[in-house]
Amino acid sequence: MSNKISICFCINDLYSQHLGVVLTSILKNNTDSYFQFFVLTNDISDKNKKIIDKLKNKYKNYEVNYINVDKNIFKNFNITIDYISIETYFRYILADLLPNMEKILYLDVDLVVNGDIKNLWNENIEEYYCAAVEDINFDVNEYKYKIGLDKDDIYINAGVILFNLKKMRDDKISEKFFENNNKYKNLIKYQDQDIINITLQKNIKKIEYIYNFTSKTARIYPKLVKNAVIIHFVGPKKPWKKISFNYLKRLYYYYFILSPYFFTQ
Repeated sequence: MSNKISICFCINDLYSQHLGVVLTSILKNNTDSYFQFFVLTNDISDKNKKIIDKLKNKYKNYEVNYINVDKNIFKNFNITIDYISIETYFRYILADLLPNMEKILYLDVDLVVNGDIKNLWNENIEEYYCAAVEDINFDVNEYKYKIGLDKDDIYINAGVILFNLKKMRDDKISEKFFENNNKYKNLIKYQDQDIINITLQKNIKKIEYIYNFTSKTARIYPKLVKNAVIIHFVGPKKPWKKISFNYLKRLYYYYFILSPYFFTQ
């Protein structure tokens, strides 16, 4: 199949169900593409691997590759947000873990893909380290100043990023991630998202909101709801929690019911 798309996730075993939901949403809406999925993890169980593998009963256009990462590399890294785990930092070494790949789409697993992602995958990022959506979920202007960014610098939400791995390897970006993490660790509030913004600044391509669409995006740009391709459930009130008033969460449950995890409840 000519449309081959590579996507990676960074998770621990507790987020296996949500990985299963994301994979279901991708495969349901992209039947004419072939997917290489890379799961960076330290502890995903054989039980969860077997549940996820049940997607093969319905979809044949994908493969899942589990990459074991030694999280001790990141043991001294700060966790400032209680609903985000240490695995989020695995992204720092993506270019090194996948040495033969030129680019990859990174996705969080607190989201669903509700449409075709070929256009996102085909974004031209030859001159950029990455492409991503500007974060509109909080007022970043004052915060950008605190972490050394200029007023006009883009500050992206790191839940959806198309990475140019080749350019990152050429410029030794993995090393710079670690250097900046040490340099800014007592300043940053949003962990690796801040470091990604600081390190890749001036080489980030801004893409449409439809590729990282949140409930706040829906409030500001209601006409875009019907075109949203990736729905991202940012913040602590995830759709799988009882206390969540995000009206977009119905999409999470739609894909959950279609996923192999629905039959494990």
